[in-house]
Amino acid sequence: MVCPRSFRSIFCLVATLVFSSHAFASRIDFGIITPEGSAWTKVVHEMRKELETQSNGKIKLKVFAGGQRGDDPQMLQAMALGTLDAAALSGVGLQGAVSSIRILETPLLYRSNEEVDLVKEELFDYFAKEFAKPIKIGGKDVSFELLGFAEAGLVNVFSKQKIDTLEALRKTRMWVWKGDTFAEMFMKEFGIPAEPKTIDEVPSQLAGSNGIDSFYAPPLAAVAFQWSNKVKYMMDFPFVNSSGAFIMRKDKFEKLSPEHQKLMRDTVKKYSRMIVEKSREDNVNAMNILKNEQKIEFLKPSPADIKQFEESARKVYTRAIGQVYPKDLFDRVQAILEKARKAKS
Repeated sequence: MVCPRSFRSIFCLVATLVFSSHAFASRIDFGIITPEGSAWTKVVHEMRKELETQSNGKIKLKVFAGGQRGDDPQMLQAMALGTLDAAALSGVGLQGAVSSIRILETPLLYRSNEEVDLVKEELFDYFAKEFAKPIKIGGKDVSFELLGFAEAGLVNVFSKQKIDTLEALRKTRMWVWKGDTFAEMFMKEFGIPAEPKTIDEVPSQLAGSNGIDSFYAPPLAAVAFQWSNKVKYMMDFPFVNSSGAFIMRKDKFEKLSPEHQKLMRDTVKKYSRMIVEKSREDNVNAMNILKNEQKIEFLKPSPADIKQFEESARKVYTRAIGQVYPKDLFDRVQAILEKARKAKS
């Protein structure tokens, strides 16, 4: 700030300090689809408090929870338009920026949470570079800073009708998140009719007699969104791990001071891991709620049906190459998994 000579030095000093304080203060509008009071949102509020404390109030996270800024694809659009700065998104939202991120949700590819964690750790830098590449979304050029991976947990199928066999599952009217082309591909290979709807449409669709009668979700999400109140059965066989991530507009991130950029990276990564651990713990608790309180009947598929699921999953791997993720990325993931499995055996 340049001060005219006629101004007293003390006034210049105060004005400069005030100007500098405002210049380095940053409000970050942050979106998340989970409702207030849910596990994810509680952790995000803890993260908000730590960021504000550690930055001496220079970083202020304004949290918009419960879909206030739309569902995940809508929040990505809002980020592209500049009306939202950062968000915690599922794979459905993230794919609009980097489609290959869906390799983390490839059905029946991973055998344990440890394998999911390993692949995310080894591929973090790869995906950080992918998100940093400019992409056109809604007619706007935008790039992102990948701050941390998270997850909602292992995904099960829920239904109003009994789904004790593959044939029964193929007679359902299954909800698919509108815009989730990867899930539609997955359903098609499994022979399950897909009904693309937004998340907001799910409760009314389940309540009616002519809408969807089935959906897929981690147990925690089924309970948190109260969808499980409208079904009777759950297939006790997880198909995928529902991955997610915290991302931020790169131009917004780069306006932070180097010190605050480091604080943002370190803090979000720390709380992202907390969300992973909390999600896994709460999914176990949600399973107990579903079974013991809501009296949802858990159904185990037969060995023959599991074999068919695995065969269909392998077809998804093949179809997705070139459409969702490149072959070299798939080969790299396979190599990571094979190495880990050999070391474990």
